[in-house]
Amino acid sequence: MIKKFYALIIMAAITFTASAQVLVYHVIQKDSGGALIPWYSPNPGLSYDHDLQLIWNFWKNFPSTNGVKNYMTDHSYCGNQCGNKVGGDQFAMLLSSWALLYAYTGDTAIVNNMRYIADTYLAHSLSPFYYAWPNLPFPCNYGDNTSDTYDGDYLLGLGITQPDKAGSFGAELLNLYKITRDTNYLNAAVNIANTLADKVQAGSSSNSPYPFKIEAQGGSSVLSGSFNYTGNVVPTLRLFEDLAALNMGHVVKYDTAYNMIKRWVQAYPQQNNNWGNFFEDIYFPSNTEINAVTMAYYIMQHPGWSSTYKQDARSILNWTLNTLGSHAYDSLGVTAIYEQTVDLKEGGSHTSRFASAELLYSLITGDTSRREQAIRQLNWATYLCDTSGQVRFSPQETTVWLTDGYGDYVRHFIRAMYNYPTIAPYNANHLLGSTSVISFITYQPQEIFYSTFDDSASETLRLTSKPLKVTADGVEISELQTLNTDGWTWTPYDSGGVLKVLHTHSHDVNILWTTTSINTLTENVKYLSVFPNPVNETLNLNYALKNAGPVTIQVLNLLGQKLQEVRTDGNDRLNTLQLNVSALEPGTYFARIVSAQGQAVRQFVVSR
Repeated sequence: MIKKFYALIIMAAITFTASAQVLVYHVIQKDSGGALIPWYSPNPGLSYDHDLQLIWNFWKNFPSTNGVKNYMTDHSYCGNQCGNKVGGDQFAMLLSSWALLYAYTGDTAIVNNMRYIADTYLAHSLSPFYYAWPNLPFPCNYGDNTSDTYDGDYLLGLGITQPDKAGSFGAELLNLYKITRDTNYLNAAVNIANTLADKVQAGSSSNSPYPFKIEAQGGSSVLSGSFNYTGNVVPTLRLFEDLAALNMGHVVKYDTAYNMIKRWVQAYPQQNNNWGNFFEDIYFPSNTEINAVTMAYYIMQHPGWSSTYKQDARSILNWTLNTLGSHAYDSLGVTAIYEQTVDLKEGGSHTSRFASAELLYSLITGDTSRREQAIRQLNWATYLCDTSGQVRFSPQETTVWLTDGYGDYVRHFIRAMYNYPTIAPYNANHLLGSTSVISFITYQPQEIFYSTFDDSASETLRLTSKPLKVTADGVEISELQTLNTDGWTWTPYDSGGVLKVLHTHSHDVNILWTTTSINTLTENVKYLSVFPNPVNETLNLNYALKNAGPVTIQVLNLLGQKLQEVRTDGNDRLNTLQLNVSALEPGTYFARIVSAQGQAVRQFVVSR
């Protein structure tokens, strides 16, 4: 009888496996109405966050060859060095996603990885200053596909560069400067912008303001119509406007070039929907989702684009859906998005990009009619991520592209959560987005501290509970009903809620769940936290400095008498130190960190 029972169980399992529908890596999961839900959990936020964790854990353990990470030489993952050359925009995409992931997690290893990618690429990719197109990165390691020397184009060979990808890398270098304050990145971004400002043309229906591909040394055009045209101009627009806002470089030239590109977009792609070309390995003209939807997203972020900017963006999104929308997954309630017209494959990065844009459109217009479809598109894209953290480009092929699965995948989930925080995870605290660049952030048990590059910015965070107070540059700001001046609002959900912060004259924001606060904060010490508080034996101190250097850490009693002192070095990111306070009597004490330019004091309580 027992053997018969187990035999029935085995047969049932075999029958289930044989009949189960699998999408890429996972058995398809549906809600009660038959619509697709994520593979990991019915809760979207938990699922999206789970994929992000898998991806970063996979990435930080990426294999190396001869001391160089294989993602610096290969466009896809195959377990070892493949020698298959890098893909266009690979490094800029990674910097873009990692900047958002750092703000979302507070993991300083992400910033270190950004620096490694940028430093390696800058050291081995730039065209010489005496070239016709100087100081631009070559997109591919064409001459030696196993080395990190970049000298040409994936398809056309040595000496060919892609100006649109240079603009993209320049824009991300500028953001990396805003995170690290490393002027090497700023200077490289300025040099790229200078070349692009000098070379801009008015463009036409068949020629974009920059050629898609160009011979860098002599400036000779590549003899093919498809190589004279690209609709990928948003990164260059961002580079020009951000440098102009900083008043860095040739601002007048940047403004002129920006307006020339804008006029071209409004006169041609917005009218004829020619959103090609982007992909370096395609010979023929091809309309691409990335160019179209990136432009729609940019327009929605810039109300001054035109008096009809919302309609402009909607028109591009509609074109994308009609031209590149796949009906292969209609039975699951999902319209996946093809990558491009020449290669009709549904892509996880392209579908999630479109979803994030639809959620932004819903946010700025109040039109929620496409929201559920966008969430199902994100759900669909989760199925392309394996439990190992490998991400396929498309269900139609097995390739694990480092552009599509990492650089151009992660950012769309975080942007989607920023645009619609309901789908962010409810079980942890996360900064979802800011109107500035997050240059520093740390998540602690009873507080979150972050710094923005700009002194006027707003942030959206999904939190597990309502904070007790929020400070900006050490001054408490008020809870408001409407966020129309410095302050914060709280929107409760069934679990936790959403915090929105506006600060117009400050960089440093502290979100607190305890009454303990910094008593003294001067210029160089921008952050200090202590936990647990109350403490029994071991006190953990976390601190960050505006200028790295040696510091002294002291424990004081209420009379200001020094009870302990430790001298150590500190950097501008998160530093951690442990103090044994088991010998102290129960009571109230202060932890003080002193640097050459300032100090911070935090109160703590010893309790037995």
